Amino acid sequence: MKKMLRSSFFLLFVLAFASKINAQINPTLSVQGILKKANGVAVEDNTYNITFKLYTVETGGTAIWTENQSDVEVSSGIYSATLGIVNPLNVPFNQLYYLGVTVGSAELTPRILLTSAPYALSLIGQSNKFPSAGKVIADSIQVNGSVLARGGAPGLNGVSKNGYAFTGNGGDKDSGLFSTADGKVALYANNTEILSVTPTAVQSNTNLTVTGSVSTTNLALPTGGKISYNGQNDWRLVETDYLENDAEGWQVHAPISGSEGAWRNASGAGATVVNFGDFAGKALLSANNDNVFKKQFNLSGAGAYTYVKVVFNYYEIDTWDGNDENSEGWAAFSNNASGTSVRVGWQINNSFWTRCHNLNNTEARNASNFEGKPDESDQWTTGEMVARYPSSTNTSFWVFFGYANDEGTDVENFAVGTIEIWVK
Repeated sequence: MKKMLRSSFFLLFVLAFASKINAQINPTLSVQGILKKANGVAVEDNTYNITFKLYTVETGGTAIWTENQSDVEVSSGIYSATLGIVNPLNVPFNQLYYLGVTVGSAELTPRILLTSAPYALSLIGQSNKFPSAGKVIADSIQVNGSVLARGGAPGLNGVSKNGYAFTGNGGDKDSGLFSTADGKVALYANNTEILSVTPTAVQSNTNLTVTGSVSTTNLALPTGGKISYNGQNDWRLVETDYLENDAEGWQVHAPISGSEGAWRNASGAGATVVNFGDFAGKALLSANNDNVFKKQFNLSGAGAYTYVKVVFNYYEIDTWDGNDENSEGWAAFSNNASGTSVRVGWQINNSFWTRCHNLNNTEARNASNFEGKPDESDQWTTGEMVARYPSSTNTSFWVFFGYANDEGTDVENFAVGTIEIWVK
């Protein structure tokens, strides 16, 4: 038998490659073959020492994997073996392999080309490779450990070959999912970024339609951004004067005796800011009879709008009593600093006291009244005035506050604070 095996180069060998590699951590490969003598007669039934080797070439070369099995049972010349049970089958199977079989000391010839199951033929093709381990290559898209694609915009017709694109009706590939920057994923349509996502924001470059509800703790709009409901734009706040630091650009115009309305052309001076405490806040206080406060607001950065609204607190100080018909406060718009085209948009007199907030000595304040006079009843009300003032022709305007009285400021006075400018 030993002599026969040593001269066994002429033995016939037939191999049927199993149609399936076991999908497990240590894969195995089932093989089956026939051992015959040179005269064509099957070898005697027995157990044989067989060495299996895998090569990448049909002849010569060095084996990339070797396994010896000492007790392979042969019956009527037919044997079956499972490769990988002795030595792990750690080859990638990403190309063609040849199996060499050695019985005794000589390797049988020719080596046998491993074949595939019919549906496995697509796994190793012209450009596609799906090995059991390592890198997957499918039409030049390489995957190793996780899905990877080149970053950047798609380019017209997908010329840059970045990201994951869909083939359009015209055959282009510039619509799909792309990473255009570190930490950013963008959805493109026809080479135009439509939607982008980062760890901190989701941004749409076109109208975003949401069929469900939108939940957010902070809705931030860009300059000129607006919220529309049933085709109507909501008011948006574009400027505030809470007078926390100074007079915020407000000026005081003093009257000229004997000339009605002469304050319109008087020179401006800094307004006085006083603190009326909690709730009432800070305000511009008039120092003289018939003082007028004015300020210009420039809304060139507020975006498009059609209407302007001014919301403010108006303070009535001291004896605006019910018998005094001459005590009257007012607010107005104008398109120029002199107020020659002033339009009164709001006014209040003593008959409106029922709408005011009464600040008397029962309030939890440091001072019992605005000017610390416990025998008087100071009050304030929130007023607003609206003007049609389209941004297409006007982006700046002046706001005026004043009052009319028949007594000195130590008896009657006014103040204005918490001023907000809204547009829509």
